[in-house]
Amino acid sequence: MLNPTQYQNLYDGLLKKNIELINSPASYKHCHYLPESYHKIQSKTPKSNWTKEIDHDAICKLTREFGERSIIVKDFVKSEKHKWNEACFIPNASDSDKVAKIVNKFIELRGNSLNEGLVFRQFEALEQLTVHSKSGMPLTKEFRIFFAYKKIVKVFYYWDEGDYGETKPELDHFVEIAKTIDSDFFTMDIAKKKNGDWIIMELGDGQVAGLPDNADRHEFYYKLKQSIPKSSS
Repeated sequence: MLNPTQYQNLYDGLLKKNIELINSPASYKHCHYLPESYHKIQSKTPKSNWTKEIDHDAICKLTREFGERSIIVKDFVKSEKHKWNEACFIPNASDSDKVAKIVNKFIELRGNSLNEGLVFRQFEALEQLTVHSKSGMPLTKEFRIFFAYKKIVKVFYYWDEGDYGETKPELDHFVEIAKTIDSDFFTMDIAKKKNGDWIIMELGDGQVAGLPDNADRHEFYYKLKQSIPKSSS
């Protein structure tokens, strides 16, 4: 994944060759960094806060806002979810020692790949799918929706493991939110909570979002091509 500066350089370089990427640098950053689009999805995503100041006082101030709730830590783009218990999940946000231990391990693992700062998100109990065969991370019923020009291109199972059964996402409200997103090509990852509600996990720029192994790539790219307005192709 490119950071916004790298994307800007790529965008400018391609423009000199008369090639214009589908998303401007501003649009890329809007979906790539959670804090940039949080206000657009706030009503349907877990409570979140963030800081670029990675120090004890800033971290304690943010985690106190969650009381004794469980939270996760990530940077502006990625988590260490495959190191769930060591560097992602914090059972009690008021346990300052545990917060420090998890955050420090997260920062260590991210290393030079740390994106911009830290994000803390309220943990939501999601409908269980299975346990990841390699990392032991709990997998939940999540879906990845690709949008192009505000319309759905394709909806995929997020995980390749586990049985989703008859679970199908309720999309109407998410389509309305998608119309407000400042991007021509992006992903919206959604998940089903244990209480039956659906939430947005995060957005992503469509150009750097992975297709799951279960994807029919030929069908996906055909539908993507069909979704591009003639004036933009």
